Amino acid sequence: MLRTFSLVGMAAQAEGRRLKAQASATATKVGMYAGAGVMGLAAFVMLHFLLYFIARNSFGPILSAALVLAFDLIVAGVLVMLAGKNKASDEEIEARAVRNVALTGAAQSAVSGFTTQAAPLMALGGIAIAALWPKLRGGRRM
Repeated sequence: MLRTFSLVGMAAQAEGRRLKAQASATATKVGMYAGAGVMGLAAFVMLHFLLYFIARNSFGPILSAALVLAFDLIVAGVLVMLAGKNKASDEEIEARAVRNVALTGAAQSAVSGFTTQAAPLMALGGIAIAALWPKLRGGRRM
């Protein structure tokens, strides 16, 4: 029975590590979006005048403005694509695997304890509720 609780605890720790890694990846993504916004503003303020005046000498005012706009859209698109990469880190994948193994071991340990004694029925119910509670709560969002 102690092994069951130990495995459930290990699964909870692994889930915590996975969530921490996921939060770190989200923070990096937010930083990239912020960088894209700053770059967009800097491009608007600084590069517009320079590019516009360089292009105006060769193409005229309207086509020069269109070229500057196209350049800005390309830079913003590249930054958004870089920020949109969603690759799970190795730490997140490892934590998810440890969690799954620990929960499987806890379930097997609980089942073997149930078959040898009548008392683990209460523990099995508690483990099942603890393991399924996040999924049950997540399914009832409004």
